[in-house]
Amino acid sequence: MEQITVAGHPDPIPASPVAERLLKERLATTRQKRGDEAADALEVLVGQRIGTLLEGGMPSIDVATMRSIVDFVETPVEDESTSNLGRMVQGLKDKAAQRGKRTMG
Repeated sequence: MEQITVAGHPDPIPASPVAERLLKERLATTRQKRGDEAADALEVLVGQRIGTLLEGGMPSIDVATMRSIVDFVETPVEDESTSNLGRMVQGLKDKAAQRGKRTMG
């Protein structure tokens, strides 16, 4: 287990080497595609999420956990709280709007 540091979490974090590499790759990709500011913001969000998991009793961050964090940490809060049915209905409304159709509701 490695000890990594991540902005957004003040203490070293126990993480697998593969999880560490995944985070570095994701930050590098974000930096290339969206710039330094976006990568820095992503790192803070990741650090905050990791802190929450560690406080909840998770002993370390493995690659599966890191993958779920880096893939979904930027999901807006309103999307997380929407039910699957709500997302499906919104998706249908969005598709109809793109086609110029009127929707109910």
